[in-house]
Amino acid sequence: MSKISKTPLIAIVFMAIFSVSGLIVPQNSVNLSSVTLLIGIIVFFITCKSEKTEGNGNGLDIKKVPKQLKDKTILLLIMMLMLMNIICSILANLFVPEFIDHLKGRTGFLALDRIPILIIELIIAALGEEIAWRAFFQKQLAKILPFAPTLIISSALFASCHLTRGNIIVVLYDILFVFINAVFYGIIFRKTDNAYISTLAHFMANLLGIIEVMFL
Repeated sequence: MSKISKTPLIAIVFMAIFSVSGLIVPQNSVNLSSVTLLIGIIVFFITCKSEKTEGNGNGLDIKKVPKQLKDKTILLLIMMLMLMNIICSILANLFVPEFIDHLKGRTGFLALDRIPILIIELIIAALGEEIAWRAFFQKQLAKILPFAPTLIISSALFASCHLTRGNIIVVLYDILFVFINAVFYGIIFRKTDNAYISTLAHFMANLLGIIEVMFL
């Protein structure tokens, strides 16, 4: 573990505070998550510049993508992630049918009738969240904590940012699988140190979720 600078430390503290605030005031969770995301992205690039890691170990390297996508472990993790999302939908249909309507409400802003725009929105959203939560938050927190607690904390806070109002059982079911997805994203990022790869996994998971919403 290495030493964390003051600016990223303050940023991750504020990201954590805003994330937890969403648990207390769920009706404002969308605004809070947007602020949290913005903090992570901005401070990520500030930190890259100050630490002079732009394109060199900053957790965002497009050149490594082709090679890393040939890694069987990474491909297996992505396949397991997809499987978990399918299991989520199957269990929801069997035991929590209200979850599908809840998910439609949470993803309604994605304009399901405009597929090309939808895909662009999904890519941008996934990339932004991966930069903020994996390339910045997880990577910086890992400087002061072992990987296991870092992964759990970052995934739990990420999940709390997706909290919405509704039936408590449905909401908890939703957050549980968001947390599980985040764990996969975190492990993928840990193994690749590349948010482009975790973004790809994130995008595929989101796209699968949207497809399930459209056809269920």
